Amino acid sequence: MLYQFRTKLNKRWFDQRARGIYRTPMVRRDPASPVVVLTMLHHPDVTMFVVAAKSFCRFLRPGRFVVADDGLLESDRELLRQHFEGMEFVPTSQTRSPRTPRGGCWERLLTVADLNRQHYVIQLDADTVTLNRPDEVLDCVAANHSFTLGTEGGQRIISCDEASRIASGWQGDHVQVVSEQALTRLPPEIGTLYVHGCAGFAGFRPGSISRERVEEVSEAMACVVPPAKWAQWGSEQVTSNFLVANTPQAVVLPPSTYPFWMPGVDTHSARLVHFFGTHRFQGGRYVASAVRLAHELSAAAA
Repeated sequence: MLYQFRTKLNKRWFDQRARGIYRTPMVRRDPASPVVVLTMLHHPDVTMFVVAAKSFCRFLRPGRFVVADDGLLESDRELLRQHFEGMEFVPTSQTRSPRTPRGGCWERLLTVADLNRQHYVIQLDADTVTLNRPDEVLDCVAANHSFTLGTEGGQRIISCDEASRIASGWQGDHVQVVSEQALTRLPPEIGTLYVHGCAGFAGFRPGSISRERVEEVSEAMACVVPPAKWAQWGSEQVTSNFLVANTPQAVVLPPSTYPFWMPGVDTHSARLVHFFGTHRFQGGRYVASAVRLAHELSAAAA
């Protein structure tokens, strides 16, 4: 109860301090770009997403902006349309599949898959801030390579057998641990590679995944992991990691320049920082980054 209260308080403080982002210019789309910037969003995280998307789109202007709408208010949609040209909304209720779990960001991955037929789709979590030019990401887009965030425990693409051996030394029954321990039991025709990455920021080159492919991987995993466990939050990230790893020439972004925030992390040379939930508001760096972005965008417009 105390944790939830502090989280809500911190969130209100962030929204208040970052309100200057709404005085910055609309982000225009580039009709010639094959890139779609996508996120899954619900009402409490709207300001966070505006910060995330405006910080990223300083360096890459997409052809489309798409939100997997997970419970936005109509006022939220109107606000987002005012800040992102041509913003589109896809209700999560329309993207579900009977062959995958529901919730836990699965609707986000299925929306990525639906758009991926013709577009390079970048999944951008609302709790990210792009601080500097993301050269590796821009190179991936130019070279048509997929990418995902690396982690301290996953900085390269490895075989499923090796990933399973590494995970066998981990404790706990989190779905990602249990799933990675079971990777070695997957049929090889499903895929043989994996990366212990993060789905919070990932790029999918055109045609690299499909709804059918997502469903195929999910069903295969549900055969080697208890279905009730596979239905838990975190299974979508396992699937995203698996799909990126099995895409030829995929890139794992180094955590040295694409870090996860926690107090003490040096962000001066960071390209993009993931202010994930556990440490998001600790140390004040997230709020400071949002305030600085609003000032920079306003100054550039002036």
